[in-house]
Amino acid sequence: MVDAGRGFEHLVLEFCKKNWQNVQENRSFDGREVDIMVDSGSEHLVIECTIDRSKKKAENDIGKIRDLRRPIFGDAPTKPIKGFFITPTDPSPEVHRVAEQNGSWITACSLPAFINQYNCSSTYLIERSKRPFGSVRNPTDDSLEVSRNQFVSVPLRVAGTEQELSLDRLIEDLVQKKRSRIVVTGDFGVGKSMTFRELFFRLQEKFNNGEITRFPLYINLADSALDDHDDAVDLIERHAKWVGLRGERDKLVHAWASDGCVVILDGFDELIRTGFTRLTTSSKDIRFASSHIIRAFIQDSPPQTPIFISGRESYFATFDEMKDSLGASLFSHVSLHDLNENEVKALFRKILPKARDPIILEWLPQRPLLLSYIYFQLRDHESDLDGILSPPSPGEGWNSLLDKLSKRETKVARGAEPAQIRRLVERVALHARTNIADVGRVTSLHVAQAFREVFQMEPDLSVQQVLMRLPGLTAGRSNEERSFIDQAFFEAAQGGSIVEAVAILSSRDKQYIRSEPVRPLLESLLNTRSAISDLTVDVVISALKATNQLGALGIALLEASTDHTLSRGNLLADLLLCAMREPDVCLRSDLRSVHVRSALLPAIEIEAATASRLRLHFEDCVIEQLDLSADFSALKTVQFGNSRIGLLYCSSAIAEHLEGLGIRSDKIATLEIADGTNADVLGMAIPDHFKVLKICLRKLFRQPGSGRKRAAFFRGIGKLDPSLVEKCLINLAKHKVTYTSGREKSDGSIVHPNRAHTKRANFLIDTLAAPDDVLLDF
Repeated sequence: MVDAGRGFEHLVLEFCKKNWQNVQENRSFDGREVDIMVDSGSEHLVIECTIDRSKKKAENDIGKIRDLRRPIFGDAPTKPIKGFFITPTDPSPEVHRVAEQNGSWITACSLPAFINQYNCSSTYLIERSKRPFGSVRNPTDDSLEVSRNQFVSVPLRVAGTEQELSLDRLIEDLVQKKRSRIVVTGDFGVGKSMTFRELFFRLQEKFNNGEITRFPLYINLADSALDDHDDAVDLIERHAKWVGLRGERDKLVHAWASDGCVVILDGFDELIRTGFTRLTTSSKDIRFASSHIIRAFIQDSPPQTPIFISGRESYFATFDEMKDSLGASLFSHVSLHDLNENEVKALFRKILPKARDPIILEWLPQRPLLLSYIYFQLRDHESDLDGILSPPSPGEGWNSLLDKLSKRETKVARGAEPAQIRRLVERVALHARTNIADVGRVTSLHVAQAFREVFQMEPDLSVQQVLMRLPGLTAGRSNEERSFIDQAFFEAAQGGSIVEAVAILSSRDKQYIRSEPVRPLLESLLNTRSAISDLTVDVVISALKATNQLGALGIALLEASTDHTLSRGNLLADLLLCAMREPDVCLRSDLRSVHVRSALLPAIEIEAATASRLRLHFEDCVIEQLDLSADFSALKTVQFGNSRIGLLYCSSAIAEHLEGLGIRSDKIATLEIADGTNADVLGMAIPDHFKVLKICLRKLFRQPGSGRKRAAFFRGIGKLDPSLVEKCLINLAKHKVTYTSGREKSDGSIVHPNRAHTKRANFLIDTLAAPDDVLLDF
C-alpha cells in the first residue's frame, strides 16, 4: 500500500511531468533531498510537497528550499527561480507567513492553486459552475438554479448486460487513474445532463481537495457552432469564450493537450452544424458528418485522457453506427434507465420534504425530468401546515408536461415555436397510430410527413436529424426507425390531433372540412388501427377545458355522426369516447343517435348517463373490453350489430338479455359477471370491512388502466353495505394510498392508486388474516 504522503508527492510529480520535459525527483544537495525540480525552459522550479500542513513541517521544508538555492543554482542563475511548498489544500495563514519570511520567490500553496498558475484550472471551475450544464434547468422557472441536493443517482447499466455502475465507482476509477472512456446514452429526460453535472461537481471537489490533478472540462455541444473545418482546439477556444475566459483560452487548450482534464462532452445529438448538408446524401451521412468534432477530439486527445460523451439513445439508428460516427469503438457503453421505486421516493422527498408520504403516479414514466416537473408543480400547492397534496389528473399532468417538453426542445430545434414542436410530436403519434401490424412504430416517413403537415414545407436532411431525436422517441427495432419511450407517452401524445379535429369539425364549414390543409389530418384519424385509450381521452378533455372549448366537442361529434364518410372508422369512436366522459356538456339534445361503423375500440364503458341521452349503434366493430355498467332497462337504446367483443363485463341480469342488445354469445371471447368477479373475496370468513378493502385495492392495484371511476367501487360487492365502500375510499385517501381527480365524491370522479403503496396493497389483497394496518380502521 502506497504511503499517503508518498502518494501525494507522486500526484504532484505526475502533473509536472505532463507539463514539462525536464523534471527531476528526489535530488540530493549537501545531504538534503529536494522532492521535485523542474526546468520549464523559462524558469526553474524547486518543489517540496507534503500532506503535513503543520507550521513545523513548513519551517523545515521552506527553509530547505531557501538554503539550497545557492548550492543548486549558484550566485548568478540564468533563469528566474521559484520555490513551492505544496499541500493538498490551502495552507494555514501561519504557513503562508513562514513562506513570506523566507523570500518573495517562495510560495506556500495548495495543489490546485499551483496547477492553476499553469492551466487556469481553478479559475475555469469557478466560472464554469456559473454556466448551464447541458439541459439542466429548474423545472419551476427554467432558471439555472438547481440544487445539487435534488440529484438522484440514475442506474448506469453496461450495454448488453445486467451489470450496473455507480457514479461513486466512476469517480473512484478516475482517482485511481484507470483509463475511463465512456459513452452514456439514454432517452430524453432520464437524467444524462444531471448525471454529468454531478460528475463535474464531484470531480471539482476531488480536484480542490488535492486528490486529483485532472479537472473536469464540461462542454455543452449544443452551444458550439461548428463547421467541417473545426477541430478540438477550435471547440475548446469557443468554449473558453462561452465561459468568459477569452484571455485564458490558450491555457485551457494547454490543460487539455497536457492530459490535465477529464473531458465531458454533453449532447452528441445536439451538435449545431454549418456546411454539412452539401456533403451528405442520407440521414446516416449527416449524423456522421455532424459528429466529426467528437471524432477529432478523441483522436487528438492524449491517450490516457478520460473522456465521457452523452446523447439521446434515439439519435443514431444503431449502437454500431453510434460508435463508428463518434470514433468511439474502444469506449465502454453504458445507458441510463428509469428510476426504480426507491429512487422515485428519494426524488419526491428531496423536492417535497414537508410531505409525509411519497406519491408515485401510475400514469407517468418513472424518469427524473417528468417526475420533477410534476413534483415541483405539487410543491407549489403544498400546504405549509399538513403537507396535503392534490396531484393533477393524468390529462392535466400530460398537457402540462407536453407543453414544458416542447418548450425545452426549442433550445435544439431553433427557429421552432413550442406549440409547433408539440404539434409535431402529436402528429408523429397520429401517424404511428395508423400502423396496422406494429402500432407505435415510428419511421422516418412518419416524421417527414408530420413535419410537412405542421410546417407546410419539406424537411431537408439537417432538419431530419433533429426530428429523429424528438422528445418521447427512443431507438426502434431497425435502422432509421424509432418508437415511443412507453405506452403512456404515446397515448398522451395522441390527444392533440383529436383536439385539432374537434376545432375543424365544430366549424361545421363543409368546404373547410374537405380542404387540402386539413384533409390529411382527418384521413389519418379515419385510418388509425384503433380508437383512443382512456388516457388519451383524459388529455383531450383537459386540453378542451383549458381553452373553454369543451362544448365544441359536442358539435364535432354531431358533425361527424351525420357525415357518412367520417362515421366509418375510428374517428367517430374517438369523439364519442371523449364526449361520454362529459355527457352533460358534450351529448347535445340535438344529437339523437351515433352509429359507429368498422371501429376497433380498446375499451368502452356505457353508463346510464350516456344511454339515456342518445341511441348508440356499433356495427361491424371490434371491442376489446366492454363494460355495461347501467341497468338493462337503461341499455335499450344501445345495439351491437355483428360486433366482436374480447371481454364483456356486466351484471348477471344483463347477461341474460344480451341478444336483446344484439350481442351474440359466439361473438364474445370472455364473459365476466360483475356479481361473481369478487366471489372469492366475498366467500372468505373475514370481517366485511376487510372484504371491502380487498375489493377496493384489487380494483386499484391489480386491474389494468389509470384509475377507476368512483362508481365502479360499488359494483361487484354482493350484499356488502355500500356505506363501507364509501368509508374505505375516504380512509384510503386519508392515508395517501389513493388520490382523486375530478369532482370529489361524484360518481364520475377518478380514484387513482399511489404506486408507492403497491407492495402494501398486494400484501393486504393476498393475506388471509387481518393485519394491524390503519387501512382497516374504518
